[in-house]
Amino acid sequence: MFRRRYLRLLAFLAILFYSSLQALFAQRLDIQEWPKGRIVLVSGDTLYGPITYHRSEDIIRITLEDGSIGAYAPVNVISFTVTDDNNRYTQTFKPFLWNRGNDYSDYKAPAFFELVNEGQYTLVKREMVTTQNTINNYPMYAGYGRYYDPYGYSNYGPRYQTIIIDLLYLYTPEKKIKALRNPKRDLEDLFNDQNKEKEMKEFVKNNNLSYNNTRDLALIVRHYNSLL
Repeated sequence: MFRRRYLRLLAFLAILFYSSLQALFAQRLDIQEWPKGRIVLVSGDTLYGPITYHRSEDIIRITLEDGSIGAYAPVNVISFTVTDDNNRYTQTFKPFLWNRGNDYSDYKAPAFFELVNEGQYTLVKREMVTTQNTINNYPMYAGYGRYYDPYGYSNYGPRYQTIIIDLLYLYTPEKKIKALRNPKRDLEDLFNDQNKEKEMKEFVKNNNLSYNNTRDLALIVRHYNSLL
């Protein structure tokens, strides 16, 4: 009897510890840092220094040369650009008015989006940290997300994964953010509305592009803009 209770207690403590690690890992992924960055402010000032982006809060912080730290919300920023350690990968973010995914709300507030491809229709994205469980030993890497699995596979139950999902949107000529919840269907509806469906289907087929891949989507949207 005592041994059984002891094993149950160990199992409970293991689950509690595992859950705590998962929460801490998700919190860490929610914050992204870059060694080099530039912020262009609405005031006209331009700031340079390392940048930290807090996704959930939608706040960026920059460390200036004198060691001081400035924090800015989307309403204060025209754009910010960040670069990795090797100066090989640059990302640019801009604020757009957005209803936070609530299609039934007219209230919109500025939010940061990463520019994927600019044009008459601009492809943008936001990243969301979430946790899911799976029974697959080797998960498929989604075109819209990156999987993080620091805890390994458990033979006694589902494996919990913390993942970063790319949520994709179009910024339209009407200055609206349109969620691409089903990119293939949503974009093909747009192509059909503009009588470009035939040209776009041929382009996607001839170039073996997938609507489930962010890079391919950028090429698709870029080609569509060239037809307008």
